[in-house]
Amino acid sequence: MFGRQEYREIYRIPEEQYEEMKSFYEKLGYSKKQVKRLCSSCFGYPIKVDKDAPVYYDWSVYPKREYKPTKTRAKSAEPLEDGCLMLDQEVCMPTPPGGAMMGMQMNSAMMSAPMMGAMPMAGMAEKSVMCAMPMAKAPEAPAFNTAETNDAPENEKHSPMDSSQLIFSANVNTASWSYLRNKISAGDRIDKSFIRIEEILNSYKYKLQKPVNDELFAVSAEMTSCPWDQEAELLFLGFKGKKADKKVKQNLTLLVDVSGSMTDEWLLVQMSMAAIISKLKAGDYISVIAYSDETETVAKNIECGDLDRCIDALMKIKGIGGCTNGSEGLENAYQYLKEHFDKEANNRVFIFTDGDFNFGITGQGGLKDFIYQKRETGIYLSIVGYGSRNFKDNKMETLAQNGNGNYTFVANPYDILDSLWKKLIANLVTVAKDVKISVELNPALVSEYRLIGYDARMLTQQEFHDTKKAADGIGSGHNVVAVIELKRGKAEKQYSSRYLNVSAVDHQDELAFIEVHYKSPEDENLVMTKSITVDSLEKAGHDNAETAALLAAFGLLVKDSDYKGTMNKQALSELVTEYLRRNEISKPKRYSHFDIIRQYLS
Repeated sequence: MFGRQEYREIYRIPEEQYEEMKSFYEKLGYSKKQVKRLCSSCFGYPIKVDKDAPVYYDWSVYPKREYKPTKTRAKSAEPLEDGCLMLDQEVCMPTPPGGAMMGMQMNSAMMSAPMMGAMPMAGMAEKSVMCAMPMAKAPEAPAFNTAETNDAPENEKHSPMDSSQLIFSANVNTASWSYLRNKISAGDRIDKSFIRIEEILNSYKYKLQKPVNDELFAVSAEMTSCPWDQEAELLFLGFKGKKADKKVKQNLTLLVDVSGSMTDEWLLVQMSMAAIISKLKAGDYISVIAYSDETETVAKNIECGDLDRCIDALMKIKGIGGCTNGSEGLENAYQYLKEHFDKEANNRVFIFTDGDFNFGITGQGGLKDFIYQKRETGIYLSIVGYGSRNFKDNKMETLAQNGNGNYTFVANPYDILDSLWKKLIANLVTVAKDVKISVELNPALVSEYRLIGYDARMLTQQEFHDTKKAADGIGSGHNVVAVIELKRGKAEKQYSSRYLNVSAVDHQDELAFIEVHYKSPEDENLVMTKSITVDSLEKAGHDNAETAALLAAFGLLVKDSDYKGTMNKQALSELVTEYLRRNEISKPKRYSHFDIIRQYLS
């Protein structure tokens, strides 16, 4: 005989982490009263300080089950085989933290299915079976890793006589850098398939030339030596987006994944949303939609000048578990924003998810077609990804690249401050869409070349000239950096061709010719060209190029690239030590690129 037990879900975190969370909200500018509210609960679950709780360095905090025995006793309890009891009362079926289906709450579809090989739920009206297992603590989840990404083959070396033109889509995402930074900080194993070197390069803030007059972006070019090949040099190309008017109105729909697989990320999601809201102003509007296997509109058209009303909206979000119908959530968010479209504002969907779309449209191909059609609405997309072992990087990349979007990854409060709060305007306002870059190298001056990174973003000539081909955009003040490893000298053909005829080069001083195809926010097709001469490179500085060379060397090594040449940990250590000495950096800032490189080496 034993009493029926009631329970509630509760976040129990140590005081150290609780204080860090308070400090985070205070940094965003919230008042003490508002901070207290934000730190009191998350998605309907109370947050409590527990001195015995572990410190969650990766901030994946699962709400623990707190049981409270009652005086109610089971009726007619009869022992069965294997220590089970037959109970003449309704059975409470708790979901173990992180257990089957990632701690999802039972939805209607699950309730109609047979449980544990016994009779269906419908047949349990008179008698219910419950194993007499200890109820004070739910079983721990087994270790798992279901993360997914696109692992494209690395770009190869080419002779300009065989292929003088390299074409690629711009990439302003920084998710790969955030993933790498947090894996190294936590001392976890790094999956090299998640490493995109261009995102490491693009996450750094270079000192690039700024656009002038009506230009939407400007191009900087520098040259430096190659750290992993003494016979090669590195051509640095930096594209700087125009600064947008900060007075642009924002009309945002915040789409929140409240499915079971996101349960341990909800604290970070709430902090992310609070960071975005804190940067908005009077005249900006947000709406909140939550989704799992079903979609619920939580809040409509709230003006952001009133932070208390915005916090009210966050407090209304409830974690409900269940499957993840991401396509339906996106469909409803786009439809809602279409109905509330503001021609004078930046209309954008922000989705907070691990990308584990297991219901509705789930495949990459289907998601690509689905989101591509949404481009015509004039609504932009921003994706914030979460989860160390379950995030679907490939699906989020697909959505961002084909939906006029950008994509970042969050694993701790620092990521939120760095990628969302400080760079919010860059992530909100697009100044150039579908940016496709062509770099043509002069075979009279370049004997061999290789583009570092952008492995999954290479384009054909036909795609370059196709105005309907989707590509990433450039946001307000965004950097897009390309590093090309090359060797000087006259190129020779490596492969024979029956019909290819390369004419003599007329411009002997021109090392490269850049052509950029892009669209204005108003969908006007535009072209920008620029010649890179040997003389201009000799007159240019090389600070940006040297920084990019260090970051590229780090990326090649951590990716264990086939093209890392002589680069190893010893060589990288010498490189970063010399760089810090030359730039008079005695102690790199925490979580900075140089701090992470040092952690990786140690």
